[in-house]
Amino acid sequence: MADAEATTDRTSTFYWVCAALCLVVALFLAADISKSNSQYGAAAWIGVTLAAVLVLALTALYVACATGRLALRRVAVGSLTLFHVSTIAVVAAVGADVLIPARDTGSLALLLPWGITYWLYNLKPAEDQA
Repeated sequence: MADAEATTDRTSTFYWVCAALCLVVALFLAADISKSNSQYGAAAWIGVTLAAVLVLALTALYVACATGRLALRRVAVGSLTLFHVSTIAVVAAVGADVLIPARDTGSLALLLPWGITYWLYNLKPAEDQA
């Protein structure tokens, strides 16, 4: 019976998928930078730096959740959970991405892993684990 319960919990798999999707977004960001960095001014480089740091931070968060070191329900600051902080990071990454020329919607791809974590965050915990 324990084997059947262990195989049905796919939460860590979803977190690994979220981490992989964030890395794909980072790869696309790196490809865009290498292709058009001659057009970049100071604002664009600030956008690149912010977007890269935020995407890598989201990736690290998802990996930590996948390995069980962190949980999205953990309180980060005051009443903000790690999920709320990740939401702020996604919004900031999309905003920073707008500063990069010819890349207005690149970080919008972060909405897919964020949507998965939104779903995981709102799942009801099993009665025996609560």
